[in-house]
Amino acid sequence: MSCLYFQFKRKFSMSTYKNMRIGLGEMTFFKDFVNDKRGDLYPVLEKSEDLKESVDRNLYKIDKGMVKRLFCQFFPFASYETSFDLTDGEVGFSFKLPNTEAAVTVNGNKIVYSCDDHLETIDVPEGLENAHTLVVSCRPRAFDIYFKINGKAEYITTFYDEKFADSNRYALFSSSHVCLVASGKLVVKEVLSYVDNGISLADMRPIKYENGDVIYEQGRIWFSASVRMQEGAFQGVFSWIPGTSEIGMTGALFYDVGDGRWCNFLASVIVYDRNKKQYLTWLSSFGHGHILAHGAFDGDPRFGINVVDVSIVDKAPDTSDISLFAGFEGDEDPDILYDAENNRWLMAICRIDPEQKQYVYTFFESDDPFARYKYIGKGYPGAETGGSFVKVDGELFFVCGNDFKSTSNYRIYSKDGMKNAKFDYPDGGFRGWGSVIPVRLGSRTRYFWLTFDRHNGSDYNWSYGNLYCFELGM
Repeated sequence: MSCLYFQFKRKFSMSTYKNMRIGLGEMTFFKDFVNDKRGDLYPVLEKSEDLKESVDRNLYKIDKGMVKRLFCQFFPFASYETSFDLTDGEVGFSFKLPNTEAAVTVNGNKIVYSCDDHLETIDVPEGLENAHTLVVSCRPRAFDIYFKINGKAEYITTFYDEKFADSNRYALFSSSHVCLVASGKLVVKEVLSYVDNGISLADMRPIKYENGDVIYEQGRIWFSASVRMQEGAFQGVFSWIPGTSEIGMTGALFYDVGDGRWCNFLASVIVYDRNKKQYLTWLSSFGHGHILAHGAFDGDPRFGINVVDVSIVDKAPDTSDISLFAGFEGDEDPDILYDAENNRWLMAICRIDPEQKQYVYTFFESDDPFARYKYIGKGYPGAETGGSFVKVDGELFFVCGNDFKSTSNYRIYSKDGMKNAKFDYPDGGFRGWGSVIPVRLGSRTRYFWLTFDRHNGSDYNWSYGNLYCFELGM
């Protein structure tokens, strides 16, 4: 019997709430950029005639007047943060697109949103009056507002604006910028721009070679995960020292289907094909029909902010025959693996079974990672999700989550059929993911299981989840 049928033991669990980041920009205050004549770090775009400003001891001070200084280029999925002491006045950010400009500022105990002729004002919630760090997290159509207190972000409100609906178009955001705006009497301590890990993580899946082996370099592996925001999500990439809670955000992936938008598709499987010397990816095109998309690319997806050009699978004809290799609405959570012994690519697609009205995994094989797939079978009735191919001592398994009603109901498929996984403290929520990760550490291969629950980090339905790590007990 395979070791995968032994018990998995809880190593740790954690929540990840805006506590990891990839830096995009920072205002530095150790040089006097106000009076510097040999460079212009943060150009003045607007100012009042009575402006009095200075840079001293790593602080930027406004004594009177108004100023707007260029900070950095706008990115539609970034967060912008400033820490300040506000005596009397206003401080925050403006977001300038070619055709419109919005601003989020703090004025006393008020938070103000303005865009052209539109103005909204809300009170700072009770208990946060002395929180002097403003965070504005962007996404198309919306600005999520947080205050930091004791180093932790606390959500306050969201300002919605249809004028920013197209902010993920590259031609638009690449010609846009963000400014620090300040007026009155205040001290600015810090100004940052970054992409963060949102309010929750889900859909963990290791980045691997074409045969399923996890890429393990310099003591780390990398995995993709859905970065959940107050609403919506995007594809993040994280490094992990296996067996520890040392997890860091190293990348974010966006996808272009040919319309010039950087789309926030999810549930990517990413493999490095050593034969072609390329990365291959399959993913679900949420927002573009909820069918699968795929692409091949040369750049390393593990680091930085990257865009991948992908093609959407041709939509299936009007049929209920899910054995067809075509794009069915609702298709998601794909996985692929190259079986060198049989010279074939294996593909698994989580697909709605029209008879069961539930998700079930359908399996295909081909000699091409992106085409000519033929149906070879499907999983058992249930509500499957988040499946992955796993090789253990040369034997192939498929592990997936299942069931809306039973906590930690996971399935392990093998050539001998299906069995349920066993855990000492069986959590991971309803319909978690079957991300089993074999890693050679020291003289032994250890088997880790990364998954998540569905706790709901916000009112948004897909704002889950907390992260759980198990290890196989031998």
